[in-house]
Amino acid sequence: MAKKNNLIKLGDAINQLFKQEKLDVKISQFSVKNGWKDIVGEMVANNTKDISFHEKTVFVSLNSAALKHELSFRKEDIITSINKFCGYKLVDQIVIR
Repeated sequence: MAKKNNLIKLGDAINQLFKQEKLDVKISQFSVKNGWKDIVGEMVANNTKDISFHEKTVFVSLNSAALKHELSFRKEDIITSINKFCGYKLVDQIVIR
């Protein structure tokens, strides 16, 4: 009698666990926070107070009112840069505060 082989690759098991527990999203959010300077540039990164996520929205708090105004025109570019940085569609919206 032949046994069924239920073996899977370790990498596949880890990826499945990450997706099941939504850890892949949390890791991507952490990566965006750490790579913020690479995503938006040094000037914006230096004036960023806080970055937070809620579902598919990123909230960015800035120190400069002029920079807030400028970035309000670049929202789509920033969303595209974030998603490109992650390699998948992490965010749909950005709220600049």
